[in-house]
Amino acid sequence: MSDPETTPFQKTVSWLAANTNFPTSRLPTKAELMVLIVTAAEQEQVALQRSPRFLVESNNVAADASLKAYNMNRSLAHYVCNNGQKT
Repeated sequence: MSDPETTPFQKTVSWLAANTNFPTSRLPTKAELMVLIVTAAEQEQVALQRSPRFLVESNNVAADASLKAYNMNRSLAHYVCNNGQKT
């Protein structure tokens, strides 16, 4: 069983701990902010490269049309006609 991949945030924290004696001492505020921005950008890049696990495409056109019609009929089920208005 292999070790799980480390995230960019974990890599950044370990780098800070190794090179700057983090958390007992810290970088200047602007430098620390820049490192965190780079980490966030790297995290976003990793998320974009990962294939989405929730994407499931259906090839059943008839079932899709039936479901769409069913949902449309449900939305119309509570339509109330007001015949009490005077004409």
